[in-house]
Amino acid sequence: MGRAGTRAAAGPLLMLVMLLARPRPAAARASSKSEAGLVSEHFSQAPQKLSFYSWYGSTRLFHFRVPPDTVLLHWLLHVSQSGSSCTDVEITVHFRYGAPPVINPLGTSFPDNTLGQASFHIKALLSTMLLSNTSVNVSHPAPGDWFVVAHLPPSSQKIEVKGFVPTCAYIFQPEMLAMRVVEASILEPDVPLPQTLLSNSSYLKIFVPEYTQELRLELQGCVSRLILGCPVRLTVGATTLPRNFQKVLTCTSLTPYCHLLLSLPPWGQWLQVTAESLAGSHVSVVFTAEVALTACRPWSVTFHHFLQNSLNQSSDTSAGQPSQDLAHLDLGRTEITNGILVAACINAASPFLSFNTSLNCTTAFFQGYPMFLSASSYTANLIIPYPETDNWYLSLQLVCPESSEDCEPAVAHVETTLYLIPCWNDCGPYGQCLLLRRYGYLYAGCSCKAGWRGWSCTDNSTAQTVAQQRAAALLLTLSNLMFLAPIAVSVHRSFLVEASVYFYTMFFSTFYHACDQPGEAVLCILSYDTLQYCDFLGSGASTWVTILCMARLKTILKQVLLVLGTLVIAMSLQLDRRGIWNLMGPCLFAFVIMVSMWVYRCAHRHQCYPTSWQRWVFYLLPGISMALVGIAIYTSMMTSDNYYYTHSIWHILLAGSAAFLLPPREEQAETWACLQKFSCHYQICKNDRDELYTVT
Repeated sequence: MGRAGTRAAAGPLLMLVMLLARPRPAAARASSKSEAGLVSEHFSQAPQKLSFYSWYGSTRLFHFRVPPDTVLLHWLLHVSQSGSSCTDVEITVHFRYGAPPVINPLGTSFPDNTLGQASFHIKALLSTMLLSNTSVNVSHPAPGDWFVVAHLPPSSQKIEVKGFVPTCAYIFQPEMLAMRVVEASILEPDVPLPQTLLSNSSYLKIFVPEYTQELRLELQGCVSRLILGCPVRLTVGATTLPRNFQKVLTCTSLTPYCHLLLSLPPWGQWLQVTAESLAGSHVSVVFTAEVALTACRPWSVTFHHFLQNSLNQSSDTSAGQPSQDLAHLDLGRTEITNGILVAACINAASPFLSFNTSLNCTTAFFQGYPMFLSASSYTANLIIPYPETDNWYLSLQLVCPESSEDCEPAVAHVETTLYLIPCWNDCGPYGQCLLLRRYGYLYAGCSCKAGWRGWSCTDNSTAQTVAQQRAAALLLTLSNLMFLAPIAVSVHRSFLVEASVYFYTMFFSTFYHACDQPGEAVLCILSYDTLQYCDFLGSGASTWVTILCMARLKTILKQVLLVLGTLVIAMSLQLDRRGIWNLMGPCLFAFVIMVSMWVYRCAHRHQCYPTSWQRWVFYLLPGISMALVGIAIYTSMMTSDNYYYTHSIWHILLAGSAAFLLPPREEQAETWACLQKFSCHYQICKNDRDELYTVT
């Protein structure tokens, strides 16, 4: 948090300057060539797989650096597909200068006092982009960081099991072709620069020093051999997206001169100027260009430097943009009367200095953000998602709408608080702020829970109530008590290893789902990742030991397979926790062993195994049916909306099927073996091999 106390008096202007660190570019130059004073440079990045949109982390971000003096950007968008289930989906591509695009495909609301602006984007069907590569041209782009974000339409909220059904991979790769000037003419203040236009354009640039209030660009002595007047078109400034404040001046008057006046051009930067002839090809136009600058230093200037190692920003040297920029103004003690305002403007590149004529906070190439304080409103807040990489200025001045005399005795103490944070309010109680990385560029986004949506998880239009959240938590946790049934059956039939695995699964599944809840219903006894891993491991191990127990293997072989199978499942979960075949593979192997043993017994005994029809009707068929229904629910019916009860049903069916499918106890084993106790509290365990008894 940075704080700055300032005093605002009548007339003079106060200005705070905020400097955001500029990140390193991620785009790589591939090739270049020179022709007619222009250089062509090619930039590309590795392709990425697109995802259906659910939150900002499901987009794919590409970061490019546009070199200085670029006059044309040509974006070439490549799309490919792989898989048998591909459909003709719509692909959306967003472009922005200076920071990642602020997008809202779901139409959700932003937090109060948040600047929301529509991004510049294009949409195209996959079939269209496959037939012909889609391209986007940007003339006279601003040099520096440009960002491209691509995504598929909003997701259906269906929870798909990875690897269970055929999927389609949509691959996206943007390429950037930059045409830049080899050497542009420098136009110095008050120094006339003769120019001759023929068929090619003339490229000029002007350096704008700090405290420049006004820039006047004038063409003098403009004559053409065949056309009267000054047939010249001037393009001043660079193109930025999503908003563009580039100035175009067409000199169509019959006089031999024309001029362009810019108020508050960007400070400390080069200003691009392109002069084009309107007289046609092979017709020369001669003119002299001259620029004049007017300087005005504010009454007070305070600088706040936000560097990469600042406490107000991530210390990661590869960090790009802070995700949120918050400006908070607090009006302290005052003698200010009603009607007198403290006007504030937040601008990038150059400050707003024209409070006496307007309060719209507009500079030459940027639309600023106004804020007002008064005797009735002592505080003002502004949230800027993904602020552009530039120098930011906060200008303050007392404004007297009725009479300037009212401002003479007025003195206001304004306290300014500036935050650079990854996520606003840490995404609130129903969201999680996650750091995202794309090829060395670090940014952040909010992942929302319990039906909350929006940029900062503040949109409650589809949110669950507190009662619904508690009901979901109870269903997901208490449904695991169904594992008490297979635990009791296992202990009763002397399957102690199986009982311990079922208890492990019940314990960690209960506390994993207690930790996986949002808001007030959350309880974590270990880290979330640890609980999730143990829950997945328990589910796989429970299926593994149940099938092996049904196979009726010899004790030593069974114990070896139990240990090896559990280790293989643990390894596969470490490789890919969401992959269905990492769990199904070992379980199918156990199923093959079980079927082989059953077929062997059928052939050896010359009768069906198991031999009892009651075993089939009252145990195996119900257990198999419950398992199949559970697998069907788990793989094809779960969505984000019905997860809390469909997954609870999955718990019940998984535990119930295990209780039904466990085989009867071994013939030589007694009921509750090793659990018989005498009144003297000595425990007697029977050795099945030598019929000896040992007192312990």
